[in-house]
Amino acid sequence: MEFCDKCSSLLAPKKINGKVVMACPKCGAGKELSKGEQMQKQEIKQSDQESMVVIENPDELNTMPTKKMRCPKCAIVVDTQYWAVQTRSGDEAPTRFYRCMKCKHTWREYD
Repeated sequence: MEFCDKCSSLLAPKKINGKVVMACPKCGAGKELSKGEQMQKQEIKQSDQESMVVIENPDELNTMPTKKMRCPKCAIVVDTQYWAVQTRSGDEAPTRFYRCMKCKHTWREYD
């Protein structure tokens, strides 16, 4: 890793006139690589444990928590599945989503 002498930012490789130089993205200062210096490229692969699992039909698994709520569509108290998603900035409360297990209507609730 190389750092800029002027502003201490991390230098990034950039091709200028067919030569690779280490250039500062903030102040534009550059430094040519000497013949002895080399750049290495490394590909990082995810393991099977880090990959994401996609569930095609989550209703069949019934893995979400349930709660008795009044469904706005059915107008009766029924079991609902619920989950929370951070839809606004991090310092605000998450949005809670509910799904009626009878009619499958989904609605949200804010704090």
